[in-house]
Amino acid sequence: MHPIALERRKSEAAKYRDFQKDGDLVIVDEMGQDVQQVGDIIVKCEEAGLLDRIGIDPSGIGEIVNESQARGIEFERVVGISQGWRLNGAIKTLERRVAEKTITHGGQAMMTWCVGNARVEPKGNAILITKQVSGTGKIDPLMATLMATALMNMNPEPRRVKSRYETETEEQMKEHIAY
Repeated sequence: MHPIALERRKSEAAKYRDFQKDGDLVIVDEMGQDVQQVGDIIVKCEEAGLLDRIGIDPSGIGEIVNESQARGIEFERVVGISQGWRLNGAIKTLERRVAEKTITHGGQAMMTWCVGNARVEPKGNAILITKQVSGTGKIDPLMATLMATALMNMNPEPRRVKSRYETETEEQMKEHIAY
């Protein structure tokens, strides 16, 4: 979040600061730092062998695509996840996983607030999740969870991550054990 959001949503500023104290929200000093920090997370996931694709809202994705490519991630691995009614499959899947308790809420105050801001709207045979009626409330972390669900619905192939036994010398392993 950029500090301008604190000015634009003064009624929520204290809440945002609490989320920042909890470690669930980062307030950047300058525009662009947010994209750099996303790039840092992408690299960590890639280096750990955990990154298959990056799912993002197709609207306004240019900076994340550029940052990903600058970090060595192929363009094809950045996937636009359609919003609106097209998220219906992810919504239903996440709903089932939560009911089955195979996915659980992490208990963060920010996610609880975001879920509370979300509204389900029926649209024909589908449902949408919106924030229109919640005013200044945000739902971005919930939408990110739905986009992650949509990516997992694509059934990505796991990447093999080498264990320490394959990549470290005996001395390096002893250092980890001693630490």
